[in-house]
Amino acid sequence: MRASKLILPVLVVGCLQACAPEVAPGEINTAYYEKVQKQLQEAKPGAVITLKEGTFEFDRPLSLDGVAGVTIRGAGMDRTILSFAQQKAGGEGLRITADSVVLEGFTIRDAKGDNIKVQDARGVTLRNVKTTWTGGAKATNGGYGIYPVACTDVLVEGCEASYASDAGIYVGQSTTVVVRNCHAPHNVAGIEIENC
Repeated sequence: MRASKLILPVLVVGCLQACAPEVAPGEINTAYYEKVQKQLQEAKPGAVITLKEGTFEFDRPLSLDGVAGVTIRGAGMDRTILSFAQQKAGGEGLRITADSVVLEGFTIRDAKGDNIKVQDARGVTLRNVKTTWTGGAKATNGGYGIYPVACTDVLVEGCEASYASDAGIYVGQSTTVVVRNCHAPHNVAGIEIENC
């Protein structure tokens, strides 16, 4: 009986240490940024990159270039939050230049420029993704929350985009585009689709 009384406190302390946040709230999470960016850089076609639950502060943009068929999946739009409020380099929060990409179940907020930009891609799906600027409506916010440009076969569904200084969802110079069941409040333009 005495041994079990000693084991319980050790288990509780071990669990608390394992569950403790990696960095204090508001601090840059360099280790997690580097892990995610490495997964993006080393991704093979068809890879699924899973973003863990929590709020993570990054000071540089994430990017995926030229690898087709990658899925980037979070735990849910209000459960996986990538914040770029302290961004020092780059313009976008997440930049994609790859075909057959699926982005789903996470939030990108407070990038210096566009929160999510997908460029020169074919077969793009953004599903249940949220973008916002947490300081409310400001002229200094990025222009677009969700921005597929020069893309073909685009689906944007179940997404939310707020507080962009221009359009929450802006689709430009793209063909075969479907935007459905999205919510885009508190932008200059909610959803804007041009030259499709």
